[in-house]
Amino acid sequence: MIISRAQVQNILKIYGKELNSNKMDKNQMVKGAGKKDQLNISGESKVKQKAMQAIKQSEDIRQDKVDQLREQISAGTYEMSDDAVAEKMIERAIVDRLI
Repeated sequence: MIISRAQVQNILKIYGKELNSNKMDKNQMVKGAGKKDQLNISGESKVKQKAMQAIKQSEDIRQDKVDQLREQISAGTYEMSDDAVAEKMIERAIVDRLI
């Protein structure tokens, strides 16, 4: 799993916003102590939650894939096309921008 610099910065921004909103929520809790809390989760958030659960349940290292690549590299038969490298670079840039 690759964690890019942009992803870390986005997470820190979100975490900072949550801290600020939590401070305001405490003040609002004192004012509206008689109100009932309600939680609404959007469909997009539900999909993200399912994706995160799937990621947490998956194995971090696919040993069979590692062994296969190790054998190819040691035998000198491992080849990566320029197009595949470029595609992964573009894919990573798009993911960084979305997250």
